[in-house]
Amino acid sequence: MKTYKDTNNNLWAYELDGSQDHLISADFIQITEDEANAIRAEQQPPIVETPKPTKNELLAELELLTAKINALGAA
Repeated sequence: MKTYKDTNNNLWAYELDGSQDHLISADFIQITEDEANAIRAEQQPPIVETPKPTKNELLAELELLTAKINALGAA
């Protein structure tokens, strides 16, 4: 694939055989695959890990679930 970027760093890829060259805009800049990968990495949102619940949070959740289970048994 031939890879290009536009003025907004959006990536575009076209077949090597030239069959899609008519679709390549005059303002596109041809880039390497390494450059494309760097742009993809920049555009990827950061991974934010969810904090693990504390013991007290888990116990509170357990109490709520126990209450719901007991309510079902009373019905």
